[in-house]
Amino acid sequence: MNSVGAVLISLLLATGYVVLSGIAIVLFLLTCVLLLELVAALRHHMSAHQATAVPGAASSNAESVQVVVVMPAHNEVGTIDHTLPLVMAALPKNGYVLVVADNCTDDTAAVARALGATVIERHDPVHIGKGYALGFAVRFLATRPPQCVIVLDADCVPDTNSLALLAIVSLRENRPVQARYDLGAPDISAGPLARVGTFAWRIKNDVRPTGLNALGAPCLLMGTGMAFPWSIIASASLDNSHLVEDMVLGLDLAARGQGTIFLPEACVRSSMPPSLEGQKSQRTRWETGHLQVIRNHVPRLIVRAVTHADLRLLMLALHTAVPPLAFYLIMLVSVACIAGLVAMMGGPAFAFYTAALATGIAGCVFVLYWYNVGRDVLTGSELLHVPWYLVSKLSMYGNALRGRQIGWVRSKRD
Repeated sequence: MNSVGAVLISLLLATGYVVLSGIAIVLFLLTCVLLLELVAALRHHMSAHQATAVPGAASSNAESVQVVVVMPAHNEVGTIDHTLPLVMAALPKNGYVLVVADNCTDDTAAVARALGATVIERHDPVHIGKGYALGFAVRFLATRPPQCVIVLDADCVPDTNSLALLAIVSLRENRPVQARYDLGAPDISAGPLARVGTFAWRIKNDVRPTGLNALGAPCLLMGTGMAFPWSIIASASLDNSHLVEDMVLGLDLAARGQGTIFLPEACVRSSMPPSLEGQKSQRTRWETGHLQVIRNHVPRLIVRAVTHADLRLLMLALHTAVPPLAFYLIMLVSVACIAGLVAMMGGPAFAFYTAALATGIAGCVFVLYWYNVGRDVLTGSELLHVPWYLVSKLSMYGNALRGRQIGWVRSKRD
């Protein structure tokens, strides 16, 4: 081999190792984000200074608040007849439910009207997605705007006083407010992989937002249980078909100084889709959308946070930069293995040490997550199914990385 070829190969190897080391450093930083959020959440839960005055304030002030619960619904006739009466029973005195029957081909609109909701119907087969339904609702409400708009999915039920809590805190702080979104534990027949998924859900939508909140940073919007002062939602950019329109909206609002407050005292509850197909379609939409957000939105958010010296916005950006947990663990183990092979072949060991340290910390973090929020849904022995859960995600992540596009679809619930 001539000297030019040898130099080129050396440069390629050096470049590859620099890239590998860079990925290992990024994964280590994201592991530190997870650890920081966990520690902050645990400190919050153990603190004797948790807020207890909010529910009382809500019960005494909610009577005068004008609240509209906007419920986008696409072919939800089999769900809305159960959830809508419960939602209406939980409304503040001056509230009502606005159901957006969005491109429905069933009797969703008729059932919602019969149950006492205000119903508007949208028919647009080109512009499909929850974002368009929300934009349609806001334009309808603009003629007689309420003080507060709460977005609730058709399969969600709020806890007692949760709607009042959301409205009062949102108006008091003049910011969006996100309730805790609790996904019920799957039936035992669903299998261990479904329970692993529920455990991951709790980490994402309960523990990590609690940690962010304890650190003073805004959280992401979760698509349901979201409250907005009218002035904020009326000026928001809603009409889009993004797979995770809620996440994008939360980041956009945070960038303009209207970050979302996480309010775990308010809770909305839903059940995991009973069919494996429904669970897969739901998670594919969420996780593929999250990866798109990391690629298209997080870099700009980090730049904005740094240039404006906004530590809270930077914390939210780093929080969002953590990929879906299964993808993160796959990346972490893969980089550690590749870096280990490079070190065994006589290459530099920095990437291996960095990735191995991150893997060790991540293992401890997830065991602590399980110990604190996962033992009721996932037994210790079922933790051994986590590797199979990761393997089950490989094809989905492969499609996402190849840029394969998926459209917005309603998750099958039957």
